[in-house]
Amino acid sequence: MQKLLFIIISFLLISGVHAQTVLPDTIESGFYSVKVGKMTVEGNFENYLQTGNWITFLESGQIYKLEQYKEGEKNGLQIIISSRGYIQEQAEYANGELDGRRLNFGSGGRVKSDEHYKNGLLDGKRTLYYDYGGIIQEESYYTNGLKDGTTKWYNSEGKLIAEYNYKQGEFEGLKKSFHDNESLKSEQEFHDNVAEGYFKEYDINGQLITEGQYKDGQKTGEWKEFGADGKELKKVVYKKGEEVK
Repeated sequence: MQKLLFIIISFLLISGVHAQTVLPDTIESGFYSVKVGKMTVEGNFENYLQTGNWITFLESGQIYKLEQYKEGEKNGLQIIISSRGYIQEQAEYANGELDGRRLNFGSGGRVKSDEHYKNGLLDGKRTLYYDYGGIIQEESYYTNGLKDGTTKWYNSEGKLIAEYNYKQGEFEGLKKSFHDNESLKSEQEFHDNVAEGYFKEYDINGQLITEGQYKDGQKTGEWKEFGADGKELKKVVYKKGEEVK
């Protein structure tokens, strides 16, 4: 019960609401209501543990937060509502941990983020949005809290600007960037989070302008630069990242 007391009061202090009433440290069973700052927290206990719906009300009487508990731990849906009546967050819990879908909303009820969790960790698809127009900013995939698979980034007009591949949170495979017309700007190979393999850069018309190789994260071998007509303009040889004279 002391743990519950600390969690509720700490949350309200962080939210800018000063605790004025101290919760009791022993409630066996039944309904309970307490004012904390300008908010009112209500819910039920069973065998000294929170159970069922717990609701936090604003001073106006509007619901601020709705939580579901089972044997003292969050289980089920949690919803947070702004003072203007918009849902700010909608999340699913199991055994006290985020487990399932979590949505965060911005002004006007627009989705800011759409995430999936398992045992408290990001797991599955995660989508972030710009604050206006519902345009995607980032699409990524997670396994056990780490990026895993292809992540894509978009500009404010919804055009693809970058695409990276991850394996257990580290770069693995190709990193790509794109011009404003979504044509390929650069591509580079990575292995175990280190640049390893070829690098190529293109102009907005798709003409190759730079190419070379990396080894252990450093430039190696011949690096070439080309003009718009495809003719070689420059060639430099590297060894362990240093230009060979």
